[in-house]
Amino acid sequence: MQKGNSYIIICVILCLGFLAISSCSTTRSVPEGDRLFTGSGIHWKGKKPKDYSSLDEGMEKRTRPRPNRRFLGMPIKLWLYNMGHEPKKKGLNYLLRKKWGEPPVLLSQAKPDYTGKVLENYLVDHGYFQAEVSSSIKYKGSKKASIQYEAVPNHRYTVKSVTYLTDTSAIGRTVTKTYDKSSLKVGAPYSLDSIKAERERIHASLKEQGYYYFTPDYLLVQADTTNNGTVDLFVKIKDNTPLLALRPYRMHDISLFPDYSLDNDSLSTQGTPLYYHGMYIVDSAKRFKPIVFDRSVFLRPDSLYRLSSHNITLQRLINLGVFKFVKGSFRPVRDTSRHNITGGNPNVPAIRDTSRPRFVQRGADSTYRRDTALAGTYRAMVNNRVSLDSGWLDAKFYLTPYKSRSLQTELRGTSKSNGYIGSEARITAKNRNWLHSATTLEIGLRGGLEWQTGNNSGGGSNSYNLGAEVAVTFPRFLTPIPFNIRTPYVPRTRMSASYELYSRVNLYDLNAYTLQLQYLWQKSAYLNHALSPIAVTYVLPTKTTKAYDSILANDPSQRASIEKQFIMGGNYTITFNNQTANRIHSFFLSGNIDVSGNIAGLLIKKGDSTKNILKNPFAQYERLTLEGRHYWSIGKGKQWVNRLFIGYGLPYGNSTTLPFIKQFFTGGSSSIRAFRARTLGPGSYFDKAQDTSSLLANEAGDIKLEFNSEVRIHLTSVFNLAAFIDAGNIWLQKNIPEKPGSQFKFDTFYREIAVGGGLGLRIDASIVVVRFDLATPFRIPYLPPNERWVFNKINFGDPDWRKKNLILNIAIGYPF
Repeated sequence: MQKGNSYIIICVILCLGFLAISSCSTTRSVPEGDRLFTGSGIHWKGKKPKDYSSLDEGMEKRTRPRPNRRFLGMPIKLWLYNMGHEPKKKGLNYLLRKKWGEPPVLLSQAKPDYTGKVLENYLVDHGYFQAEVSSSIKYKGSKKASIQYEAVPNHRYTVKSVTYLTDTSAIGRTVTKTYDKSSLKVGAPYSLDSIKAERERIHASLKEQGYYYFTPDYLLVQADTTNNGTVDLFVKIKDNTPLLALRPYRMHDISLFPDYSLDNDSLSTQGTPLYYHGMYIVDSAKRFKPIVFDRSVFLRPDSLYRLSSHNITLQRLINLGVFKFVKGSFRPVRDTSRHNITGGNPNVPAIRDTSRPRFVQRGADSTYRRDTALAGTYRAMVNNRVSLDSGWLDAKFYLTPYKSRSLQTELRGTSKSNGYIGSEARITAKNRNWLHSATTLEIGLRGGLEWQTGNNSGGGSNSYNLGAEVAVTFPRFLTPIPFNIRTPYVPRTRMSASYELYSRVNLYDLNAYTLQLQYLWQKSAYLNHALSPIAVTYVLPTKTTKAYDSILANDPSQRASIEKQFIMGGNYTITFNNQTANRIHSFFLSGNIDVSGNIAGLLIKKGDSTKNILKNPFAQYERLTLEGRHYWSIGKGKQWVNRLFIGYGLPYGNSTTLPFIKQFFTGGSSSIRAFRARTLGPGSYFDKAQDTSSLLANEAGDIKLEFNSEVRIHLTSVFNLAAFIDAGNIWLQKNIPEKPGSQFKFDTFYREIAVGGGLGLRIDASIVVVRFDLATPFRIPYLPPNERWVFNKINFGDPDWRKKNLILNIAIGYPF
C-alpha cells in the first residue's frame, strides 16, 4: 500500500514539475524583437456609465487580436506548440504544431489605434457622441505585453423628439399610423440598435399591408445632435425608393409542386394543375391528397399579401413533417387575364379573373392621380401627386418530400445502484404519408430484460417487459365542427392503442391496455398545449405467486402496484418554454390537470362496495402538477438553474389512494439525488428493511414537493461541472397505520423535508449528454427530530458511511 502511495506522489511531483517548466516556456517560440500578447483590458476614466458592465462586454468582444486560449488559467495549447519544432514531415512535431498546439499571439499582430477607433464607434452607437478611447501598451518582463484601453464616455445623448417625415400617399399614411408602436422613445438614450429595430418594425408593418418589395434599406433615420446633449430623430422614406417598393400587392395564382426535386426539377413541375380551394396543385405522381394543403396555405387569391400569411404558410408546410425542403417564389404579374403556371397549358383562360375589380386604396388623397408614367421613385410620386393601384403576385411553392417509410431501431443499457443491470430494444416502423394525407402511422415494438448481478441480497427478482403501440397522428383537428387555428404550427390529432406486459419472475405479471385520444397544438414558439379528452387504461395483474404474497404481508402498499382497475378520464397540459442560447433569463413553466372517473361516477350505481365497469372497479381522483424552472446565465459559460415542483392528488369515491402509475415518487438521478429512487418517504416514514434491500423499493405518495438548485460551469470542450442542492419529499393524503408519519399535515410537513447535495460532471457531446452526479444527504427526515441535519456525521474516511451515504447517479441528459 505504501509502495502504491509512493508512485502516486512521484506522479504528482512530475506533473507539477512539467507544469512549472511549461509555464516558463510560453515565450519560447516568440521571435526576437516581438512579445507574447497576453490580452486587452478596458479602463473607464472618470465616472463609469450606469450600463458599463454591458458596455464592457460589448467592447471586449471587439478587441483584436484574441490572446491564446486557456484551460483553467493555463495556455495548454501554447505549451504543446512550444514543445514541438517546425515539422519536416508527418510525426510528433506535426501533431504538436499543426493539430494539438496553437502558435503564440504576438504583440505585432495588434493594431491598438485601429481597435481604439472601433471601440470609440461602439460607444458613439450607444449615444456617447463625445467618447474618446486611447490605448497604451503594458510591458511585462522581457517577452510579454498587454494593451490597456482607456475610455472617456463623456455625456450620453438622449432622444428629445421623433418626427415622421411622410406625406398623404397610401404608403406615407401607413407608416404614420404605426407611430404609437415605435421603438424610438422620447427620453430614452440614443442607440443605433433602437434605430435598426425601428426600421425593421416599419418594414414588417408594411409587409403586412401588401408592400412585398419594401425593405428596411428604403428607410432613413436622420439625427440632429445640435440640441445641447439631446437628439432629434427624423424618420423618412428615401427619395430614391423605386416604384416597385411603393405599391401594395395582392395575390393572383398560388401554385404548389409537392413532388419537386432538384435532380429532376423540370419533370417535377410538369403536369396538369388541379384547382382546389383557390390553389393550383401540380402533383403528377399523386403523392398527396389536396386536403393536405387546404389547412396549411394561408395565402389566398385576391387577398392582400401579408408577411405573416407568407411565413405561416412556409412553416406549416415544413411542420407537416413530410417535406424536407420548402421553397417559396413570388413574382409580379402584368397580365391578370392569364394564369402563369409551369406545366399543363400555361394559356388557360383565367375565368375567375375576368370580373376582378381594380383595387383602389381607400381614403387616398383625391388630389393624387393615377399616372405612373410621372413616377419612378418616391420623390417623383410625391411631387407629381401620383396614386398607385395594387399590383399582383404569383406565388409558387416547391416542396421536396421525405421518403414515406422508415424503420428505426434503438438499443439501451441500464445500470442501477441496487445491483440490477438491463437492456431494452425498440423497433419503430413509420409511414409519414399514410393514406396520402400527411398522416403519420407508427407501429412500435419494445422488449427489455433486467437481472441482478452479484449476490442475491437485493431481494426481488429478475424481470422483463414487452410492449406494443399503434399510433396515428393527423395533421389537423378531428372534431365534429372543423376549424383551423391561425398559427405557424400544425395542430394535430393523435390516436393510440398500446399494450404492455411487465413481469417479475416468480412474483407477478402486470398487463396494461391503453387507449388515448390527444389534441396537440402550439400557439407560439414558446407555448404548447396537449389535451387528452379520452384516456383509458385497464390494469390487469396475473400470475401472482406466494413469494409475492409474503412481500405484501410485510409491505401492504405494494398491493397498489398491481391492483386490477380501470383508469378512465382525461388530462390537459400547458407548457411555456422560452429557452434560447443568448437569453440571460429563461423560464420553463408547465401545468397538468388529470381527472379520472368523474362521468362514470355520475352514471354508474354503486355495487356492494365500489362502482364497477365490466365487474372491475375504476379509479376516481383529481391530480394536479405544477413545475417551474428559471435558467439564469450569470456569466460566460456559467448558468444557475432553479426548479420547483408541486404535485397534488386527491383520491375519492372508489379510490383511497391514487393509482400506482399516477402516484408521485422521489429520489434518483432526476429528483433528490442524495437518496436512491423510490426509497425516500412518504413523510418521515422509513422501512428499516430497505437498508438491506430485502423489499422492493416502491415508496409512493399522493403529494409531492421538490426544489432543486444547480450551478453549471463550462470547463472546456465537452466537459461541464455542476454543484447542486436538492430538497423535498412525498406524502400520503390519508393516514395509513402501517406507515406512521406518512400523512401530509400543514403544521408538520416542513419538518419532513429531505435535503441533499453534491457535485456533478457532465460530458456534453451535443447529440447526447452523459451525466455523473455524486450526492450525499444533508438532512434525513426519518431520523429523530433533533438529529435530522447530518452535517456533523459526514465522514468520507469511513467505508460504511460512504456505502450508505455517497450516491452516484449515472444518467443520460440533464436532470432539468
